[in-house]
Amino acid sequence: MSDVRSVGPSEVDAVVGVLVAAFQDDPMSRWIFPGDDRRRTRAHPAFFRALAELGIATGSVDVTADHAAAVIWTPAGGDAEGDFLIPGLDDDELHRLGALLGLMAAREPREPHWHAQFIGVLPGRQREGLGERLLRHGLDRYDAEGAWTYLEASSPDSARLYRRLGFTDHGPAFAPPGGPPMQPMRRLPG
Repeated sequence: MSDVRSVGPSEVDAVVGVLVAAFQDDPMSRWIFPGDDRRRTRAHPAFFRALAELGIATGSVDVTADHAAAVIWTPAGGDAEGDFLIPGLDDDELHRLGALLGLMAAREPREPHWHAQFIGVLPGRQREGLGERLLRHGLDRYDAEGAWTYLEASSPDSARLYRRLGFTDHGPAFAPPGGPPMQPMRRLPG
């Protein structure tokens, strides 16, 4: 029996808690929300709440049973680029986020697919295989549908994990101006 399951709206707070902790020191998060750690601590909850609610409404949000890891899955084009407003973000943060979402949308496969976004594991639980189990759960679901999957690797470690799971590069890495690189990757149903 899998320790991974999909959540509904009543568990949004738990998902937000995982993602806030997992992405506090992430290079892309530091680019979107520059400055001191306190700014990310204040901005992340609204940011991840909006994304989790979008995932629940349009796709799936999966968690481990102990809420140590979470992933947001949205359908192709489900990034809400262009109309993704998050309360509490300042104009510069919204501009950087919009630039990133535009780059991401431009690199997504044109074929229908499911996009794994913000795969996060609590810092004290990383390197236990939770991210892999979390992704395998979603990949099994989408393989059964015959659907492609897509994501962006934000580090060499994550790219290695995704390649072990059958993802291949989908074009060259990209980066927003002054931001860290991301490697787009896709996976055909297995």
